Amino acid sequence: MKCDNCSCKSTYIKDYVHNYNIKGKEINFISQRRFCNECDSLVYDAELDNEASRKAIEIYNKNYGICKDDIVNLRNKYNLSQELFSKIIGCAKKTLISYEKGMVIPNDNYRIIINALILKPDIIITLVEANKKQFTEKEYFRIQEKLSKFINDEK
Repeated sequence: MKCDNCSCKSTYIKDYVHNYNIKGKEINFISQRRFCNECDSLVYDAELDNEASRKAIEIYNKNYGICKDDIVNLRNKYNLSQELFSKIIGCAKKTLISYEKGMVIPNDNYRIIINALILKPDIIITLVEANKKQFTEKEYFRIQEKLSKFINDEK
């Protein structure tokens, strides 16, 4: 790694105060970053920089969005695969995986749907019926089977 400003290859790591603005919300925290020994400029470090981004997303999701564990727990509550759950809420499986790994912030539409399901789990039946055309006959049957067990357990 070398400094973009002075081309020095000698660097060090120290705590750095991050100030992110995510969707109009200020996210502030301290994490480690790499600096140049010569000019004291920030030096790109993929590992440290990516960790800072993940931490910013985690803080935002915890304070304003939805935590990755809440999404996983909700899906597991229904005993649904990522593929089926993503179809029910209307997003791509890859998108759901990113949400569950905490790699991205759920967009507002999915955040609202997921929060609604957390607050009132039985509305999943309405979502399934609203998205019925998205499922194969086999998937629809599997979902109905899993949700009937969920509904019976809730009673």
